[in-house]
Amino acid sequence: MSMLHLKLETDPRWVTIVESNIEEILTDHAWCEQKAATNAITIITHNSEHEELVTELLKLAKEELEHFQMVHDIIKARGYTLGRERKDHYVNQLYKFMNKGGNRLQSFVDRLLFSAMIEARSCERFKLLSQRIKDPSWQNFIMI
Repeated sequence: MSMLHLKLETDPRWVTIVESNIEEILTDHAWCEQKAATNAITIITHNSEHEELVTELLKLAKEELEHFQMVHDIIKARGYTLGRERKDHYVNQLYKFMNKGGNRLQSFVDRLLFSAMIEARSCERFKLLSQRIKDPSWQNFIMI
């Protein structure tokens, strides 16, 4: 946990919630993958002068879209539907702390930090899920 530097750990009971709401969790995860791809493209759009950044973020956007497709395939295979995107309380709370009136560099750094915090929480939750989920068939999904 210390590597991610999160102040609070996810309550382990979250895994029980996941196990009893698989369709909702799959839908949420699919949309998170889509948002990660969109975020990478947005960063490219606003910072295209950074050639190496563009190259790396193109790879990231492609990977996140592939993950979106993988989760969507799981949703379809289980007979579920993707459903509508839902607001994410955690992301919305983080967004309130972003500096919206700064210069381009400040906005760029804020967007990267915002993205890193969301990814850190996601990593922490999937690690918790991998350690505690009862259904072993989810091991492959957790690696997405």
